[in-house]
Amino acid sequence: MQRFLSICLYIFLVILSACSSKVVSSKVSSSGTSNSKTSHKKLDKIYEEDLSQYLPKYKKLNEAGDTLSDDKNKSKKAYLTEEPMHINKKLDAILDTISVRNKGVRYANGFRIQIYVGNDRKAADDAKIYTYQTYPEIFPYLSYQQPIYKVKIGDFLNRMDAERYFVNIKESYPSAMILPDRVEIKRGILVK
Repeated sequence: MQRFLSICLYIFLVILSACSSKVVSSKVSSSGTSNSKTSHKKLDKIYEEDLSQYLPKYKKLNEAGDTLSDDKNKSKKAYLTEEPMHINKKLDAILDTISVRNKGVRYANGFRIQIYVGNDRKAADDAKIYTYQTYPEIFPYLSYQQPIYKVKIGDFLNRMDAERYFVNIKESYPSAMILPDRVEIKRGILVK
């Protein structure tokens, strides 16, 4: 029985000590302040930096729109009369060279409608004349690889433009088909 009481007393003390508030002692220095307060002051000094040098600087404008400067004699006009700002002169030079190169490009991958394939020259010429009369905005191309004549029409930059004409051409030439081909860009832009 005595052993049972000692175990209960021990459990009671453990529970009581677990529920009690913890007390942290701090050493007091000779000046009368605790060490934790002095360490906070040291940390405050470390983080006391002037960061204003890293902030962006803007030109100040007065009510008239003129820029304020340190020298009052040298005030500039407002942004409305200034020349346009260039983000990067190297970028402008690269864009100029790309535009010059693009002006030299004459051909692109596109589509043409093949309306005739056969060995009869007269039938190939008739298909070409039909294109001139019915669709003046589309240019026909006649090619010959012995013994076959091929007539292809149009310079379509995308397939959807070729599909619009293909529906009408299919009525006159049932064997017509849309084929990928190399087309002239200037003529492709004119096709509507």
